[in-house]
Amino acid sequence: MNEKKLFSVSFFMNFVFSMLTTLLPLIVFNINESTKDINIVMITFISSLLVTRLFSIWNLLKAKTEIVLGCILFTVSCLILVIESNSMEWMFVGSLLFGLSIGFVPPAILVLLSENKDKRTFNLGIYNSIVAIASIFSPIIGENIYYKNPYFLFFCWVIFASIMTIVALSLKREQNNDESATNYKAIYNLKKVVLNTMFQISFVILLFSSISYGSIVAYLPVYFETLNRSIGIYYLFFWAGYILMQFVREIRYSFYTVLFTLLFISLGQLSLVLFEEAFIVYFFAWIYGIGYGSLFKIFYVEVGNFNTEEERSIGFSVLSLISYIGVGIAPVFLIPFNIDWKMLFTGNLFYSIIAIIIFLFLRKISMKDNG
Repeated sequence: MNEKKLFSVSFFMNFVFSMLTTLLPLIVFNINESTKDINIVMITFISSLLVTRLFSIWNLLKAKTEIVLGCILFTVSCLILVIESNSMEWMFVGSLLFGLSIGFVPPAILVLLSENKDKRTFNLGIYNSIVAIASIFSPIIGENIYYKNPYFLFFCWVIFASIMTIVALSLKREQNNDESATNYKAIYNLKKVVLNTMFQISFVILLFSSISYGSIVAYLPVYFETLNRSIGIYYLFFWAGYILMQFVREIRYSFYTVLFTLLFISLGQLSLVLFEEAFIVYFFAWIYGIGYGSLFKIFYVEVGNFNTEEERSIGFSVLSLISYIGVGIAPVFLIPFNIDWKMLFTGNLFYSIIAIIIFLFLRKISMKDNG
């Protein structure tokens, strides 16, 4: 029963959050018409997210407590948008609370869903599918409502977030664990995860791939507005590709699988440099989604195979954080390329290519170590 409730919480959070990440650059930009404000809000969001994830590593709170607390903070953040969406000061506070909530909820859900070894891969596949399903239509729905009545949209977010919080509160209590989460044990588990070769490869590859995704989140809505293109349709195709790969049961880590996913991501970035035609850009959004969705599923399954709950918790906390780190640091990493739109997306492609080079390098080192 808890699994269904966890899936429900995931759906509501990602349904609202996908709209938010799609529209946040526009919401912030429309206050002062400054891209610098977007950077401030994104950095605030990622900073609070990082602090929360670091806190979670020590396992000081039970997973259910983290989920409930995160849902409450998420609801408060949505309420701020209803009351003060035209204030940069309150947007700063809201982004801070959003970061805390996203820092708590997804990793805790992943830990609980991966408890049952027999259902672990199935649950993680369902989780990724739900995330994608919640995300596939929400951007275009949010975009259409936002341009008609933004306050109605924000009010709907509060309603959805409130329902999510009620579901979270109804989760069954976890069984007591006699093992105390001491600092020594937390450090031991952290070292064990960090020294895992697969984790090292997945962390670095996902980080550089997510920088390119971060720039999509931060800048593409504004860029598409200049072209009179729909960011909602772009995300529709992107998430369609992403969700497609969650139903591919046989996808596993291998050299060629990861390489092809990285090539697909690079093609998605390259299309933004070369083309402005709607059909072509949307088609490559689908290709991009296939690559990005495959990459995350591959590495999530690998982390799900870690031996203990504590190790899985740390692994999921870090990996599920990476896409948000990408959103936060993308503006900084893209400063050298922030000359015009084409150069900006060339920077995206640059970091995607770096991900491929690093993967080939780490693969070579890994083969030497195993040999």
